[in-house]
Amino acid sequence: MMNSPKIMVMGVGNILMSDEGLGVRFLDELAKRPLPENVEILEGGTAGLELVHLIQEVDFLIVVDAINAKDEPGALFRFQPGDLQVFPEQYEVSFHQIGIIEVLAMAKVLGQAPQTLIFGVQPKSLEWGMDISPEIQALFPRLTDFVLKEIDTIQREGKFASALTAR
Repeated sequence: MMNSPKIMVMGVGNILMSDEGLGVRFLDELAKRPLPENVEILEGGTAGLELVHLIQEVDFLIVVDAINAKDEPGALFRFQPGDLQVFPEQYEVSFHQIGIIEVLAMAKVLGQAPQTLIFGVQPKSLEWGMDISPEIQALFPRLTDFVLKEIDTIQREGKFASALTAR
């Protein structure tokens, strides 16, 4: 019997800037659901390269973050880091100074980077404040379903779902 892969769901963002913290706030929603023992939840917050050592022991990393795709608030994107060359240059993939892509690149340089999937959400508000916009909050149940489907696929097939459409 194969060992269960180590799976981490990481929410990143600044909880002081309303929807910018949606990745971290999403984890509260996910934590209400029963998760397999091999799944760990991590608040990445706005941590940068200090996350590298935390992801090196993980087989699969699912990241939830606010992304600036210049789309309607609540637009949901599902992509892997290698897909980033398909993003037009005007898309800022992360609002943080050191984004998850740089963290993954550093982990790879150090010899161990997990297979990674990113769920990005277009925020509505980036104003100072601790509250998530209602439109973004309303997306959390659907996003939870997507993340749980990915975890299930990894458990059964040892890989991410091939074509789960997030939009």
